[in-house]
Amino acid sequence: MVAPKLTNDRDNVAPANIYEDKKIFPSFRSGPLQEYRDKASFCYKRLNVLLEGEDHIRLKHKIWQWMEKHPDFQREPEAPNLERTRELANKRHHLLWQQKFFDVNEYLNTPYLMLAFGQAIFSYDFSFSVKFSLSNGMFPSTLLTNGTGRLGKYIAKISDDRILGAYALTEIAHGTNANGMRTRATYDVKSQEFIIHTPDFEAAKCWVGNLGKTCTHAIVYAQLYVPDDKHQGLNAFLVPIRDELTLLPLPGVTVGDLGEKIGLNGIDNGFVMFNQYRIPKANLLSKTGDIDAQGNYNSPIKDQRKRLGASLGALSTGRVNITAITYVALSKAVCIATRYSASRRQFGPPDSNEEWPVIEYQSQQYRLMPHLTAVIALRVVSLWIGKKNMDMMMRGMMGEDTSREGMEIHAISSALKPYATWAARDGIQECREACGGHGYLRASGLGDLRNDNDANCTYEGENNTLIQQASNWLISLRRNNANFVEASPLETVAFLKDMNVILQTRGQEQNAGQALDVHNLLKALNWLTAWSLDTAVKRFEQLQSDGKDAFETRNNIQVFAAQKLSIIYAERTSYYVFYKFVTNLPASPEQQVLLKVLSFYGANLIIKYSSLFYQGGYFLNSSQIELYQQGILGLLSVLKNEAIALVDAIAPTDFILNSPLGMSDGNVYHHLQRAIVSTPGVYERPYWWRDVTYKTYLERAKL
Repeated sequence: MVAPKLTNDRDNVAPANIYEDKKIFPSFRSGPLQEYRDKASFCYKRLNVLLEGEDHIRLKHKIWQWMEKHPDFQREPEAPNLERTRELANKRHHLLWQQKFFDVNEYLNTPYLMLAFGQAIFSYDFSFSVKFSLSNGMFPSTLLTNGTGRLGKYIAKISDDRILGAYALTEIAHGTNANGMRTRATYDVKSQEFIIHTPDFEAAKCWVGNLGKTCTHAIVYAQLYVPDDKHQGLNAFLVPIRDELTLLPLPGVTVGDLGEKIGLNGIDNGFVMFNQYRIPKANLLSKTGDIDAQGNYNSPIKDQRKRLGASLGALSTGRVNITAITYVALSKAVCIATRYSASRRQFGPPDSNEEWPVIEYQSQQYRLMPHLTAVIALRVVSLWIGKKNMDMMMRGMMGEDTSREGMEIHAISSALKPYATWAARDGIQECREACGGHGYLRASGLGDLRNDNDANCTYEGENNTLIQQASNWLISLRRNNANFVEASPLETVAFLKDMNVILQTRGQEQNAGQALDVHNLLKALNWLTAWSLDTAVKRFEQLQSDGKDAFETRNNIQVFAAQKLSIIYAERTSYYVFYKFVTNLPASPEQQVLLKVLSFYGANLIIKYSSLFYQGGYFLNSSQIELYQQGILGLLSVLKNEAIALVDAIAPTDFILNSPLGMSDGNVYHHLQRAIVSTPGVYERPYWWRDVTYKTYLERAKL
């Protein structure tokens, strides 16, 4: 991402000790949640620093404090219409850029801060953040990684906020099948230009963020044809769309808006068609292939399939980023539902006059704790994969061969993105329901979180199709007797070097304590991954021996085999990364609570796949699963008392969280009253009162 510049604020120097910084860790106002904060066994501030790091936290809060003070980032009391939503997203996008939180040089020195920057803006609002990330992240990074120096002037224009970009791959009739794209780019030797053409509406580029109203340029993927109509595969081109000053479409370009969506309505998704539209020869993104003046095509990557994969490399980074985005959505939902559950009181023992907070009920605990523990694991794994990807990109820019890391990041991101987005989808819905009727209010924020996250399941690779990338890689490694250690610099599959030994292991746990031991949980998940891979490979080879070709074989191993393998691979990786993080911490109250979170997270995965543990023979008797159930029940009563401090450690500020149900003081009804009563029109007579009496209105309604 081309990043904003850090401003100097000498009049407002933060305390050297982050724990004493009241702007980051203000004292909580008194309220119902204090009871549970007093029960916590650890310091939420120290846990926050352990999970994210001081620099990450300081930048995040710096951005949030600026937003809270800026008039154009104030929340509007009434839901804006589509045009107003678009206007706000566009305005906030440019305001954020003009603020210059940090520049390119500082980004190169501390690239990991981009992860904090992304978390900060997405925590406020998804729409303007996606808009910003597309134009100032995906667009310039694709120019840098796939283009060459001849396009440098456009990077300068992005830095000056003079152009706004988009990424146009998907077409009306083709999305996942990139090779099926039908937009053409024909090289004209005489004019030294490419002619971009859309043969029909089915080949129109669509769902392109920023394209509907605001972008000036787009990276467009088109099938390249050189003289003699020789096809050179799908290539990327920088294509001007609108006049940079007037924003009017250029001649030969038909561009439009897709209209209102389920969510993310601040983003102007659009479509575009080209009619024999000419662009300069230099506008081909030529890192993976270029042509000379006569139209001769040359590429350092001879395999067209691998060349396309390199050209679409930006999508892997996009999937890594989506994993982080889903953490933001799920963490906000979990914070809201957990705080609400500790504040909301219903019923109580018959011999007591006091009602219980609903978090005291076991059923409510088991609705929340799987998602609370999963989101803390997701916090760790999303930062891990983000840093690994950034490190790979930086070393690649320096000329290092990062192909092995690139292949593994492609595979694990193709599994993590579906796992994380589905986890957020299911978790947000459960949190909505856990808040009862009040959770259905738009003011709760849960509906917007659910709708905005929904798109994550589809863009940058539709989940059910995308996960095949991971299973294809895993199955290929096993069938080709690959060296799992060499193939796995990130260690996501290095443990499978002992796959044959792992397959022979069996669960030996004798009590709940042994079952929930974090080392034993890793052993069980290692076995589950190995068994799932072995099962998928055997099914693959059986289909091959039955005469199925490669296409039919891949199609017929998905259900019960390949799809499940990919998700288990993502879940085991999440557990393993979280496990390494926690077990490497020095002993402290914070480590102790994280060990409990890790145990619950792992045990819940074992429960989820209990049938497979029996099917594969890891569990030797019917009572073994009961050990995990007992362990989970025991942890519920423990984590219930830690839950508020746990969400305090991951929660954004009240202004950013923006939910009367999830405010940090827990005074739900006070904030709910303010949210409802302050809504415009709440005390106004209905619109029909001005013209007719209520009786006349009812009579007319009957007609």
